[in-house]
Amino acid sequence: MAKDSLLPTEMIYFDTAGLDPVSYNVINSYGFEGACFIVRLINASDSSIVISYDGVNDHEYISTYDSVALNFQINNATLPKWTKLYARGVTGKFGGNIYVTGYYQI
Repeated sequence: MAKDSLLPTEMIYFDTAGLDPVSYNVINSYGFEGACFIVRLINASDSSIVISYDGVNDHEYISTYDSVALNFQINNATLPKWTKLYARGVTGKFGGNIYVTGYYQI
């Protein structure tokens, strides 16, 4: 593969039925396989969620059926390799999934 190629991460999904309003649940157990410069978080559920990058502090809020795109490349930065994402929230009436996609450079 050519140097400076872009690779997508494998799409991760997490069923919001497993959400806890107080404690964080890990979304991607093994972390990202590369240092991502773009990450997209899609909340395809009827539950508002809070995302954390360390499992302790609140970092992102995503309302129901909304998404957030994080472009770290603007500041010439990346989300470190093996970073795990965590979510917490109240389980909604109908449920749904949280989807995570990302892109990294090799």
